[in-house]
Amino acid sequence: MKKKKVIRFVIIISIFLLIFLLVYLINGKNRLGIEKYEEPPAEKIPYDMTLVDDYSYFFSVVNIINNYLNYVKNQDTEALINILHPEYLDSYKINSNNLYENLGTFTEGLQLAYEAKNMDYKIYDNRYLYYVKGDIIENDFEDSKIIMNDVMFLVNIDYDNITYAIYPLNYLYETLPIINPQKPINLNAYNELIGSNVITKDYLCNLYLNDFIIKLNNNLENTYDLLANNFRQKSFAHKKDYLNYMQNVKDKISSQVFSCSSLSGKKKVYEVKDMNFNVFTFTEESIMNYKVEFTIN
Repeated sequence: MKKKKVIRFVIIISIFLLIFLLVYLINGKNRLGIEKYEEPPAEKIPYDMTLVDDYSYFFSVVNIINNYLNYVKNQDTEALINILHPEYLDSYKINSNNLYENLGTFTEGLQLAYEAKNMDYKIYDNRYLYYVKGDIIENDFEDSKIIMNDVMFLVNIDYDNITYAIYPLNYLYETLPIINPQKPINLNAYNELIGSNVITKDYLCNLYLNDFIIKLNNNLENTYDLLANNFRQKSFAHKKDYLNYMQNVKDKISSQVFSCSSLSGKKKVYEVKDMNFNVFTFTEESIMNYKVEFTIN
């Protein structure tokens, strides 16, 4: 009888030891060097950026991206190697032989322009890092159309040396690559920073009117979201009514500006009258982000 108790006791102890060992192995695999792999948490906004609200900085960066697009279109390999960010070249092991495998190409003869929709920045002493998201537009004599949506870049500007470097992006904002924007960018024959022209009221009136027309022609349905809230509720409470109306009148809208006025308050407002005397009021949410209301003759 006593022997059976001893055996039972040994069995119970063995079960407890086995359970303890299993718990130890499951919860403590790292101590054995076989910890289960877990996906690290995504870096949401690695640079803690601020929205760009200065026209001069905004359009200087747009000019840089337009230069880049022209170099890609013309397959100017030397220029591209000299303006691409060194960390981009290193990350993708890029050289003159494999450059276009990474960047792609455009049809020869296209007139391209970049339209930034969102631009944020981070300052490091006198060096700036910009994150830009926008569309690539094809312009011709008769029409303009979006050929690529949501094309993204990091643009690093060194205001000490008046130079820049550009890092094309292929992924979403949440997975921006971590680069060191504090390194000096040495001057070469292609990367000198050229400031934008003076940004006038007339320039912005033309810009917003033409942007709205391009959006009407490319994706009419999406322009419903551009309508100012009060105007939409009053005139086009139902999206179907707006789409039907714009289908009938959009050809009456001229891309040429007859007159332009602006008002600065909490938000900047641009009132544009086109050559057909249609009136558009653009209220800026941020640069190149606006709400619109209109009267079509």
